[in-house]
Amino acid sequence: MSINTVIRSQEFLNEFKNDIGFTANLGDFTNNFTGAVMERVKSITTIDVNWSDFISVSNPWTFDATVGNESITRTTGSWETEGFSVGDKCKWLQGGIFFADITILSISLDGLIIFYQLDSGSITNSSDASLFGVSDLTALIFKFGLIGNSETFNVESKVSGNDQGFYGSNIGFDTGGGVRDLNWVNMQRLGSYADWQTGTMRVRYQQSFNGYQRFEIEHVFMIVPYYLDGEISNLQNKIIPNLLNGTNTLKYAYNASFRTVLSNPNTQKDVTIDNNLGSVAWFGENFNGFNNDYEILSIDYTSLVTLLPEDGLAIGTSTEVEILVKVNNGKTFAPSSRFGVYVSYLPEQNEYQNKTTDLRDNFIYDRAMQNALLLPVNGDTFIKNVTGTVQVDITTMLIRFEVDYTAAQKFKLAGIVGTTGIPNYLIGVGLGDNALTSGNADRVVLIADVNQYDQTLDISDLMQFKTFKLYPHNKQIPVGGSTNLTAWNEDGFTVAFDFELNLNKAALLNTLDFKLITFNTVTEEYFELDSYSYNNIGNAIVSGGVQQLNENTTRGYILKSGDQFNEVTLNTGTLSGAGFQGYNGTFSQKFSWQDWIQNINADSIFYDATKPQNNLNFKGSNYSDLNNYEIRMSVLANVYGEQNALISGNTDYLFNSPNITLYDYTKDGNITPVWSGVIETFNNSNLSNLGGAILTGQDTLFRTTWTNSGGAVVSLTGIYGINRIEETGQLGYEITEMSSINEPAANQLLTPNSGTKLFVYLNAGNVVMECLIDGSLVAAGQSYNLSSRIHDDNLIIEGKITEQSVLKNTETSNQKIVE
Repeated sequence: MSINTVIRSQEFLNEFKNDIGFTANLGDFTNNFTGAVMERVKSITTIDVNWSDFISVSNPWTFDATVGNESITRTTGSWETEGFSVGDKCKWLQGGIFFADITILSISLDGLIIFYQLDSGSITNSSDASLFGVSDLTALIFKFGLIGNSETFNVESKVSGNDQGFYGSNIGFDTGGGVRDLNWVNMQRLGSYADWQTGTMRVRYQQSFNGYQRFEIEHVFMIVPYYLDGEISNLQNKIIPNLLNGTNTLKYAYNASFRTVLSNPNTQKDVTIDNNLGSVAWFGENFNGFNNDYEILSIDYTSLVTLLPEDGLAIGTSTEVEILVKVNNGKTFAPSSRFGVYVSYLPEQNEYQNKTTDLRDNFIYDRAMQNALLLPVNGDTFIKNVTGTVQVDITTMLIRFEVDYTAAQKFKLAGIVGTTGIPNYLIGVGLGDNALTSGNADRVVLIADVNQYDQTLDISDLMQFKTFKLYPHNKQIPVGGSTNLTAWNEDGFTVAFDFELNLNKAALLNTLDFKLITFNTVTEEYFELDSYSYNNIGNAIVSGGVQQLNENTTRGYILKSGDQFNEVTLNTGTLSGAGFQGYNGTFSQKFSWQDWIQNINADSIFYDATKPQNNLNFKGSNYSDLNNYEIRMSVLANVYGEQNALISGNTDYLFNSPNITLYDYTKDGNITPVWSGVIETFNNSNLSNLGGAILTGQDTLFRTTWTNSGGAVVSLTGIYGINRIEETGQLGYEITEMSSINEPAANQLLTPNSGTKLFVYLNAGNVVMECLIDGSLVAAGQSYNLSSRIHDDNLIIEGKITEQSVLKNTETSNQKIVE
């Protein structure tokens, strides 16, 4: 018969139906593991354990009752395999009637012979004898796993990778006279790492009957994983992990090993249960993949210090969160509808693996449950004042709660900000009809927000931009600037701006950065194409409460000294009577075009294996008005300020220009571009065609011929152009230009061939642009890229070209230099 275990009952309770502490509706449970990620569950298992064996035709026993040599010998099998061990107290039965009590003194090495001590009664040869173990089982080692329904049994945490288990002793110990203790024993974590632990376990002895010992085991735990490092975008985009995708789900599997003595594994009687299939949901699912009747309409944050709106949860101060939820498909909320809120920090892998702190600490997790109309309740640590109000339309409910981290939690999060940057958090909302039974519930956990913490206390109105005008190549400050712009790769422009700092709030500028970015209008995420920081802002002199900000430098572009399109300036302006200090300045920028340089921050949605660097590069037109992205000129400023005598700190301000439309070479937004052009190179001394090659030691004529699709051009009025040259593969903005409007830099690679600027003239109805490439400055063996730009004030659309692709391809063996 051997070791025999019987699961008398298996119940799974949930906090949504059975409340925090699992004290309500105790008759409402499921017999299999159900729920959704982030929920807390209680498993209650009643298990009977016995170990016994009996004589049979195939398993005859012989007996030796000689004093000092009392033994029972079997011919097959092993007493140990049948569950018996040294020290066991056993009962001897014949014909189902009690005959004797014995204690096992030893077992032979082959497991066939028991040597025993007779404690009472007598043993004789019998054809229907049986032996029952009755030693008190007083210890338990319990290992468990939340594993896939079709997964082989294991107890490895899906989060930390470490084994999960508890142990306990002195369970149902003899209190005297054979009476066993019935009280609960709290079990301890098994192993040195606590990073898998999400709850508690306890066990108690209940009774003994017919050779069985009955135990009840309670295990409170959280359904994980709901996040692993690297899955931020999956949460944001609601992508279900393979573990729970489709019909995949989790079951609760375990091995319960009972012992008479905790330290003696020879006495263990164990059972493994892994055949009770579960039905566990990811966010937005009802059970395992069933449809969801609920949705999140909005989420808003308010600082409870300033009473001003915030972008997310604050670390250092209390934040009020308001979430508006809706029920669909003809359902309504009852006046006392139930809901839950869940909040968790989303850590990096090294923060939740091989840790002696438990999973709830590592993920800074808390939750709270409440019914609408009831008084506010709190979570375990930082969730406070949870309330819900069903709205007049009875299909929506407003959930309101506060997040106020403990001192230890604030310290931990602040340390993360200081070392690895601003961390992320997750807010979930549990919804369902609490009139339904647990097994047939429509319960679901929804993602309300995945966001970065607001690590500082933002103080409003410290800084305000008054003007922010963009000036293209043909406009000089202060005439003709605008807030929007249409441009092409390589074009330059200048920003003229002025802003104010609010001295009433002691505002001081810490940093000022200009960034050329690609901005996603849906997610509000961005990645950079170029960035510039004003120097020594934080070290500026403060005189009379006014920060003296003065800077006058250049971007280092190859442009004439004093050219406004190279300027970077910042000046201290005037102080208004209302306490606002004015500042003004200029900033110059070229639109990036370097498709041969990898941009590791580019959104992979633009991936194209046929393009340079898989199209994830610094060519700005790649990202203009595509996949919800726009090109913007942005200013990021960090400003110190004081809200009042008690509140001060630094606030980040981000100012974005309107959308800038940026076109690729040869494109202008029309199916057939208005302008098309051809770039040619000639020996300037005899005008022989060089086929795109460039001379060294003597000048090369650089000519672009533009043709207008509307017909012959008869006037140059309103037309200007720029020819440009750069070394192939250069890593910055080292591009030389010759403009028909602005004077060139001294000693640059491009020089005029007529007059002082780019020579532009009409030839047979075409626009021709010419300049020279100075052969004395051409580097022998160096490849060069040539491009050209045309602007026509008479058209809304402009044009720009580059030379044929063979001359842009830096991987060919074509030589660009003629010695």
